[in-house]
Amino acid sequence: MATTQVDVDLANSLTGSEAAKKALAGDGDTPVYQLDWRARVGLYAVYAAIGTVNGFFATFLATPIICQYLFGPIGEHVTIEQCNVAPSIFQMSWNFKLFLAFVLDNVSFFGSRRKGWLLFGWTGGLIMLVVNALLVDGFIENKDFTSYLYCLMGMCIFYTFSDVAGDGLIIEISKFEPEDQRGYILTTCQMVRFACMTGVTAFGTLFMSGDYYQPDDSSDDAVKLPFEIAPFSYIHWCLLAFAIPSYICMWMWLKDPPVVEHHERGLKGMSDSFGKIWTALKSYAMFMLLIQNTGIQGIAAMLNPATQPIAMIARPSSLQNAGGAFGGNFLFVLGVFLFRRYLLNYNWRITLIWTYALMSAASLACVMIVYNTGGFSQNGWFYMIQTSVPLLIQGLNQVLSCIAVIEIAPAGLEATIYELLISSMNGAIALQAVLQSQLAAPFKLNEVTAHNWADNHCAQNNGTDWYDPSDKCAGYQSSMSGASFATLGINIGGVLIFCWFMPKNGQHCREWRDKISWHKPWAAWLNFFIFVVPFTYAMVGVFSFN
Repeated sequence: MATTQVDVDLANSLTGSEAAKKALAGDGDTPVYQLDWRARVGLYAVYAAIGTVNGFFATFLATPIICQYLFGPIGEHVTIEQCNVAPSIFQMSWNFKLFLAFVLDNVSFFGSRRKGWLLFGWTGGLIMLVVNALLVDGFIENKDFTSYLYCLMGMCIFYTFSDVAGDGLIIEISKFEPEDQRGYILTTCQMVRFACMTGVTAFGTLFMSGDYYQPDDSSDDAVKLPFEIAPFSYIHWCLLAFAIPSYICMWMWLKDPPVVEHHERGLKGMSDSFGKIWTALKSYAMFMLLIQNTGIQGIAAMLNPATQPIAMIARPSSLQNAGGAFGGNFLFVLGVFLFRRYLLNYNWRITLIWTYALMSAASLACVMIVYNTGGFSQNGWFYMIQTSVPLLIQGLNQVLSCIAVIEIAPAGLEATIYELLISSMNGAIALQAVLQSQLAAPFKLNEVTAHNWADNHCAQNNGTDWYDPSDKCAGYQSSMSGASFATLGINIGGVLIFCWFMPKNGQHCREWRDKISWHKPWAAWLNFFIFVVPFTYAMVGVFSFN
């Protein structure tokens, strides 16, 4: 049955009635409402902007270029812990998406349920990008990484409004998708986001690989490109130029989908929503997904605490760092595409197990770098490869938990329930950063500094033989390899334990949702504490390391 404007107009005019639902339902279970190309472009523009601005900083804060090379070196102006938690500090507002989503689900902005908030978020975000462009060179001159990071966090706070509104919009639209295609729009938005992230990473690779972006002790034979965009403030202005077309598309073509079930807005809507949220928490599906998010993102996906020292001894140039990020983002987009093409209707639990198991194996490549296995491992090119390849696997499992939200989010609270689970994931990622940083102490990773490594002549000679190895060098190697093997064990153990909390598919998730024995107040309280406890611990822990 073809979509017509009459169908959409009828649905809007009969909001909340059975006639509206029938107008949108079409024949059988196939929905009538579809986005036209302009509305799709407007929606994709939201995620293009997120991929462009947020993607750039999330990518390069995770490499040594900004923290170590522009503001470092480690041990003098910044610490290992600061560099490890920098991406989490930058995106701290994402951990509070749940509370923001509750407001956005219940309060209209300029007469719009979603569009007004989307435009507000990116207007403020781009203004803050301008502010950061004006201030960043002074921060670099004074080696004030903390102030720069907090300014970035302020920018992220603004477009978090847009990200939350966009997430709610996606879930609303996804409910109109047929069963065998549900999640297609969601995965496409993720592909657009990470494709733009790949583009700005390529931009950074090309124009942040000259002398300005090298470490202070960079060797003369470090791989550099003969051109660059410097100082760093110019990069910010370029990002603004890249984001403006997406911003214009949002103004021109974004629109809210039709409402199929009446949801009171304003203060009364908030009061009603508390009851709906409490009802949604009385769910076995919610319990399983919250446990799965905390265990998988906080433990099974925990990063190697020796990442920064290993990067230091591999000595990747800015070109190699950025090239690894570019390759990783490209492979990530490919992974999301392969998931949408082949695994959308496959057993989600099996996908979770084998993808995280393969990602965990990246710790073995770290050990190879520590010991210069084969005489080729301890160099920037090998480091670049080992950082990028696992992202193909990560792309295959990126949207598993997000798809499950489509099955359990009540009408009118799409953003709230989505962000409840996403906030639990972000809180778990922050928890991961805390656990990662806490493992630095028992393995004495803070002793593996650039000066200690150089003063004890631990650096390799001509890429093959060790020059004057000492007991201290062996101790540094033992610390880094020990942390790598510990991470591998934690990752494998985490996925084997927490995979059982992932539903097999949408139908399985609905069965968990409809389990009547869990529709009790005690279940809501249990899920509430499962969310709050790791979330609070992670927030306190992340700031303590900055």
